Amino acid sequence: QSTRTGPSRPPQDPASVATRFLREYEEAYGTQHPNFYAGGYSAALNKAKNDLKFLVVYLHSDEHDATDKFCKETLADSELLSYLVVNEMIVWGGNVKETEGFQVATTLQTVKYPFLGVIALSQPTAGSSATKMVLIDRIEGSSTAEQIIERLTQQVNRQSAALDRLRSERRERDMTREIRQQQDDAYQQSLRADREKARQQREAQEAADKLKQEQERLEAEKEAALNRRERHLKYLYENLPEEPAASESGCARLSFKLWNGERVIRRFRGTEPVEHVYVFIETIEFRENGSKAELHLEAEEHVGYKHEYDFVLISPFPRTKIVNREALIKDEPALWPSASLVVELVEEDEGDD
Repeated sequence: QSTRTGPSRPPQDPASVATRFLREYEEAYGTQHPNFYAGGYSAALNKAKNDLKFLVVYLHSDEHDATDKFCKETLADSELLSYLVVNEMIVWGGNVKETEGFQVATTLQTVKYPFLGVIALSQPTAGSSATKMVLIDRIEGSSTAEQIIERLTQQVNRQSAALDRLRSERRERDMTREIRQQQDDAYQQSLRADREKARQQREAQEAADKLKQEQERLEAEKEAALNRRERHLKYLYENLPEEPAASESGCARLSFKLWNGERVIRRFRGTEPVEHVYVFIETIEFRENGSKAELHLEAEEHVGYKHEYDFVLISPFPRTKIVNREALIKDEPALWPSASLVVELVEEDEGDD
């Protein structure tokens, strides 16, 4: 039969149409059939072109009497199905009642059903390297599996040499492209490694510069703090009241054993604060023959500066730390009216108890 009517269903997504075609086909004829491509005709065409394979198009028409037998017997033949698989042919099926199936039937100019079209890549013509997919054979009407295999074999034999050449050329192009890609990847990897190395060197240099600057800043701050401390100590030394005369009453006589074993004796007025005793010990090196006696420093009081002593005065019997530096000497029992004291250095993490 050669009559053909228009599609009875509105256009839909090609993948959905392909799914429905397969479902309806298997409901009517069972699951033994070619492995129909799960997508639209254009997608199947492109895949066959890209993979350099044959595309077999089956157009199905429910209106023709030969359709049922063709589907149940011919398209279910095990030898035909095996032949399609061995030769890696892509099979696309469509129902002409669908918009896409009808359009394909119109494009392939079908006149009889069942219809099988064989499509393959055309050979480049003189003066042109362009290739396209063309219909190279059409099997229309009732056909046996043996007849279809014979027709397909004829086309495979005709096209095999050209397709093999195209496959070889494609493999060569792919290999050249892969080698070029590998070379480019190696170059990019080398470039990234060089950039990473340069970045690490730059960051290391920046870190070293930053560390050096920080060390220089801390050293400068430390030196400035030390200088400020020494000037302040000299100020304290110069402003410490002179030792009272031996004949002056109301004074305490204090004996000190220094951290180096040296012993020093000095008198203090009872109205002086204990702070003066600490200042005396702290500034002892500024006195005559002291290690800082010849140090050329300008005495300077630093307002708000709180001097931290690195020693504590100890009254040995009983052992008592003298830490209330604001108290008057006469009010400190461990100092008044006389005392023998030990100057004991303290660790950095110790505070005044």
